Amino acid sequence: MDTDLISSDEEDYLDLLLQDGDIVDDTESYTTEQEVFSSQDSSQSLYGDTLAKNIYWKDENTLDDSAPDPRTNAFKPKKPPGFQFANFTRKQLQGLKSPADFFKLFCTVELLTQICIATNNQARTLISAGMCTSYTSNGAWELLTVNELLRFLGIVIYMSVVKLSTVDKYWSSDVLYKSCPVRDVMSKKRFLAILSFIQVTSPAEVDKGDKLTRMRYLLDHVKEISQRLYFPHKDISVDERMVASTHKYSGIRQFIKDKPIRFGIKLWVLACSVTGYTWNFFVYLGKKRTNIVDKSKGLAFTVVTTLCEKLYGQGFRLYVDSFYTTLRLAIDLLTNKVYLIGAIRSNSTAMPLVFKQSVDWSKLVSRGDFRWHREGSFVFIQWKDCKTVTLMSPLHKGSDVTSCFRTISNRSAWKRQNVKQPQVIHDYNVIMGGVDLSNQYLNKYSSYIRTQNHWWKVLFFPCFDIMVVNSYIVFQEFIGKYPAQFENTTFVSRFGQLEFRESIASELMNIGRPSVENIVVKHMPSFLSIRKDCVYCNAKVSMDGLPSPSHKVFSVCNTCNVPLCCSATRNCFYNWHTEVNIQTYVSQNGKFKKRKLET
Repeated sequence: MDTDLISSDEEDYLDLLLQDGDIVDDTESYTTEQEVFSSQDSSQSLYGDTLAKNIYWKDENTLDDSAPDPRTNAFKPKKPPGFQFANFTRKQLQGLKSPADFFKLFCTVELLTQICIATNNQARTLISAGMCTSYTSNGAWELLTVNELLRFLGIVIYMSVVKLSTVDKYWSSDVLYKSCPVRDVMSKKRFLAILSFIQVTSPAEVDKGDKLTRMRYLLDHVKEISQRLYFPHKDISVDERMVASTHKYSGIRQFIKDKPIRFGIKLWVLACSVTGYTWNFFVYLGKKRTNIVDKSKGLAFTVVTTLCEKLYGQGFRLYVDSFYTTLRLAIDLLTNKVYLIGAIRSNSTAMPLVFKQSVDWSKLVSRGDFRWHREGSFVFIQWKDCKTVTLMSPLHKGSDVTSCFRTISNRSAWKRQNVKQPQVIHDYNVIMGGVDLSNQYLNKYSSYIRTQNHWWKVLFFPCFDIMVVNSYIVFQEFIGKYPAQFENTTFVSRFGQLEFRESIASELMNIGRPSVENIVVKHMPSFLSIRKDCVYCNAKVSMDGLPSPSHKVFSVCNTCNVPLCCSATRNCFYNWHTEVNIQTYVSQNGKFKKRKLET
């Protein structure tokens, strides 16, 4: 009877046949499970045995003792990571008391002055040619000043928070929009005039050979100031960012089929994975205009090395997706002490040969299983999740494992189970989202305003968005280090990006605090030949339900065209220009004539 029974080795072999489903010749030799695992370290035996090749892997049971000593790849930054407090004196730091102060660290007076000069030159050039004359005042262009440009930017930031269907709605007198503060800050005509003429580069300085000549100064400024004020933490990531636009005239518009934003201008971005701070970026000009360092190494090599060049030799950990991961790039970065951890495509040259020759591995394993392989300075890990995921790393151990929860289906129902996960996969999922986090900040409150025939303005507003988001990240770090400086401020505990933008917009627009420039320069008193009722006096008592006094005056504001008292005893001229609610009341109800005193 015993001779009719099969051995345990034969039972194992039959089980393997049932799992594989392939027909195997009876004369073909087979390998027992014990022999397979004992031959894991021999790549030569793998290639001679088809069955072993299909089920070969190293997992947590095989210790990876060839990983580098962590002391050899320690993170040694040239500057302390985070906001560069050392660039400021104690008095300057004490002066940072509001979100607008942090925004102005990035949006400097030098940048604003350059934009004002270029905009005024552009306006004069077009108006002298007989174009856009509807935006003139008495046939001449009213010069744009730094304070007025700040109010313009405040309105743009306000529009990023309060979305209306059209720009005209912000100045609508309809009851639905009467609470909008924009109409009290700047007239619609003036806003559209600035929007139409706004420039970064004066017409005489435009270089037609440079596709980004009209934006070059602003792009360089944003990169330079972002790198001066902040230094990234150990973990960084590189990815693309699309600025949505359907313009047709630039020649650099990109189309990406499977992305949320399919049409637009592409930016290559390096961001701090810890905070989402945009530290470096450049605009992609297309294959023909992009200067590729080495065509044999590809576009991804040029993108990553260009963005990371200033971070060489400091031990940064760079996380990238499968588009950027190549063996040449990983080796080049490793020699410069930047450690690339990236996903690998199945057809990539970075994929190890031992993984390519045993592609049936994924069919034999269940969810959570993984295998690893070390070649040279890199370890390659392949993990079975919903699909097979492959990563490479010069730092991690292939045998290090953690766990994660996955919803797995069995015959009866879906159940949430704890499955194995390689440590490198866990770190990649946690850290890779640096650019994604930055994109979330930018896309949630984008400041883009569509304009005609000016495709380069597609980049103008996102540059200011980058400065707003970066200043918000710096602000969060600052209040964490100096909480006493904001102890009397109630908003700090609940301050998100929304409140941060609201505060910037409010301060830049000077809501409730009209600028001195507007009062002194633009609004000057003139005198009539006959006396008229003071509009402020009549509106004030009408709001309070009181009888109107008998105040007739010769003085009138030459800009507002309203009679106002202007004397030592009654300075209605000043009150009219500082109390926005009175102006709103008069615009809604009209100018009130004198009413008789009630008896």
